[in-house]
Amino acid sequence: MKRLFFVRHGETEHNLKGVFSGQSETKLTNNGQLQARQAGQNLKLKLPHIDLIICSPYQRTYHTACIIAEEIGYPVNAILKNELFIERSYGALEGTSKSNYFSNHTFKEVDQEKGVETAVELHDRATRALSYLNSLDNYDDILVVSHGAFGRAIQRVIKNMPHTDEYVKERREKLKLGNSEIVELI
Repeated sequence: MKRLFFVRHGETEHNLKGVFSGQSETKLTNNGQLQARQAGQNLKLKLPHIDLIICSPYQRTYHTACIIAEEIGYPVNAILKNELFIERSYGALEGTSKSNYFSNHTFKEVDQEKGVETAVELHDRATRALSYLNSLDNYDDILVVSHGAFGRAIQRVIKNMPHTDEYVKERREKLKLGNSEIVELI
């Protein structure tokens, strides 16, 4: 792999509601579909050829990946789905209001909630995902379509940042990914 690009899925219904999505399914909004189309058009201008598109198997990421693939002329049936790239599980928080939660809790406290994939577990999974991507010797330019928390985690792994930086608001904001934003990671 020579270059690694990352795109977070387009805007979803849960994004609009401001709730924790995590591993719950949620559809792209019409705006999310437009964002994905624009990402594909931007990617085509920036890099005319992608050797591999790999995504989380969740509906919102696969739909985003398909729209991007269509825009860049990549065969949709060649998109790989891989569980390593799924979103962080927010356990009991899934479907609940983020603003309500964070009005009384810190980012660090998320780890203590029932059923949540901890920051350490997420970091370990992102490390395994990067190792997997590095093992794909036949591909020069890879596009990963995934999720926000996972995107921040893989950025931390690539930049050799500890997982604890997730809890420092300033650093978290620097790693934040907008819907359908294209980031060149490597």
